[in-house]
Amino acid sequence: MRVLQIASLALLWVWTGVGLTTADTCADQVSPGDKAVGISGEDSPTCPSGGGVGCFGGVSTCRFCMMSSTPQSSHLMACTTATAASTPTVTAAPTAAPTAAPTAAPTAAPAAATTNTSDDDCPEDLTVA
Repeated sequence: MRVLQIASLALLWVWTGVGLTTADTCADQVSPGDKAVGISGEDSPTCPSGGGVGCFGGVSTCRFCMMSSTPQSSHLMACTTATAASTPTVTAAPTAAPTAAPTAAPTAAPAAATTNTSDDDCPEDLTVA
């Protein structure tokens, strides 16, 4: 039964044209979200046999490493300098320059309308029930 499932999956890949791709380096296998919080990947030959903190990829020789110290990367070992040199750095986008202040003088606000609060203009007295 298991062979049938695997064969069906293989045929599905062939029929749909889905191809498997592999990343060039361990750092290429790290997600953009992990990279954004100071995590990268590097080759570590001891990962497949001995395991260790941050090993990933099953039988791959990759492990996560700390590129910069953040709360999310603090549990990892620091990356080697070769990995640090090959990893792109993230820079902040430039901000727009402030606009110039308006040069026209402000105009005076119109005078507030006054209302008559006296009862002098009422022809009859109103009684409250």
